[in-house]
Amino acid sequence: MKVLLDRLGIRRLLNLGVTEHLGLESSVRVQLSNLIAVLGIYSNIQYSIFFVIAGAPHYRIMNLIHVCVITSLVFVLYLNIKGKYTLSRVILVFTVSVPLFFVSTISFGSSGGFYYYFLMFAIVPFVIFSYEEKWWILFVFLMNTGFYIWFEFFGTPGKFEEGTLLYRKEIQELFRINSVVSCLSFVALFMFYFLRNINRIQKEMTRINDHKDRIFSILAHDLRGPMGTMSNFLGYLTTSLPERDELIFGLKELKKTTNQTYLVLENLLDWVQNETKKTQCNPKNLSLSLILKNTLDILNIQATDKGISWEINVSETASVYCDERMTATVLRNILSNAIKYSHPNGRVSIEAELVSQFMEVRFQDNGVGMTDDLLSKIIEGKRFASGFGTVGEKGTGLGLLVCMELLKEQGGSLQVFSQPQVGTKIIIRLPLIN
Repeated sequence: MKVLLDRLGIRRLLNLGVTEHLGLESSVRVQLSNLIAVLGIYSNIQYSIFFVIAGAPHYRIMNLIHVCVITSLVFVLYLNIKGKYTLSRVILVFTVSVPLFFVSTISFGSSGGFYYYFLMFAIVPFVIFSYEEKWWILFVFLMNTGFYIWFEFFGTPGKFEEGTLLYRKEIQELFRINSVVSCLSFVALFMFYFLRNINRIQKEMTRINDHKDRIFSILAHDLRGPMGTMSNFLGYLTTSLPERDELIFGLKELKKTTNQTYLVLENLLDWVQNETKKTQCNPKNLSLSLILKNTLDILNIQATDKGISWEINVSETASVYCDERMTATVLRNILSNAIKYSHPNGRVSIEAELVSQFMEVRFQDNGVGMTDDLLSKIIEGKRFASGFGTVGEKGTGLGLLVCMELLKEQGGSLQVFSQPQVGTKIIIRLPLIN
C-alpha cells in the first residue's frame, strides 16, 4: 500500500508543508488539510464532468465556480508549503463550502442531496484546528450546520429541463445516494486518519516519557556514583596528606572515574540531541587514523588498567567524509565497550579497508560477548539494559544506540556479530568523499 501511494505521489501531496520543525500534532493537522484540499480538487473535477453529462441547470456557471474553487484549493496547498498554516486552514474551511452553497442555490436545490455535505464540513474544523482556535471551530461548525438546516427544511427542489438525465427521478435518487455514501466515506476517512495519528501521538508520548525516565535513571545512578567517589576522594585529600604511591594511585582512579563520567554525560547528551532532532551534521574530509589515535589517548588509562592491548591495522592515509564529533563519539563508544567487556589482559583488534563507496572499520574483541536476545534488540535499535563490565564497570545502555543513530545521520551503518563467551565483532561503514 505504501509503495502504491509513493508511486502515485499521494504521500508527497499529503506531506506538503510538513517539516521536521513541526510537532507531531501540528504535522497531522497540515496533512489533514492537504487531504481535504486534494479530495476537494478531485470532487470538483468529478462533479464538473457529471453536471455536463447530466445536463444540470446552469452547469456553465457551476463549472466556472468549480474552476475558482479548484484554484483556491491549489492555493491552500501552496500556503502550506510556505508555512502559512493558519491562513491555509481558514481559506480551506470557507472554500470547500462554496460549491455546495451554489449548487444547492442555483442548480439542484434540495434535489440530489448535495447539502448533506454541509454536515461533513461542520466536523472538519475539529480535526484541522487546534483547541486554541476554538472560535474558528465554533464559527465554521455553526455556519455549515445553519446551511444544512436551511436547505433541509426551507429549500426547494431543483427544476430540471425535460429530456435531460436529471429530469428522471431515479437519476436524482442516484445523486442523493452518492452524496450520502460520499459523506460517510469522507467522514470515515478523516476519522480513520485522525485516529491513526492520535495513535502515533500516544506512542510518541510514551516514548518521550520512557526517555525521560531513562534520563532520570542515568542521572540518579550512573552519574551519582562516580560523582560521589570523586567527592569522597577529594575530601580525603583535603584532610590528610597521603603517601606518594597512594596519591598517584588515587589520582589515577580519579582520572578514570572522571573519564567514565565524561563518557556517560557525552552519550546522554548525544542521545538527547539526536532524539530531539537537534544534532547538526557537518561532514568534511577527515583522517581516520588521527581520530582513532585521539580516541585511544582518551581511553588509554582505562585500557592500561585492564591490561588491554591494541592490534591496529589502519593506514595513515585512510580518510573518511564525516562529521568529526559524531565519528569520534562512535569510535569512543565502540572501543570503550570493547575494553569494558573484554577480560583482563585481553586484545582488541582494529582494521580498516575500502569497501565499495565506504571505509569499513572492523573492531574485534574476545570478551564476554552477547546473547541472541540482546543482539536482536541492538539490531532493531531498541533500548536495552546495560550489564556490568568484566571488572564491574557500569554503562548506560545508550552507547550502541547512539552509534547507530549517529552513523545513520552521516549515511553510514553498523553491524554487530557476537557469541557469548567468545567475543564481539562490530563493523561500521563510514562514507568517503565524493
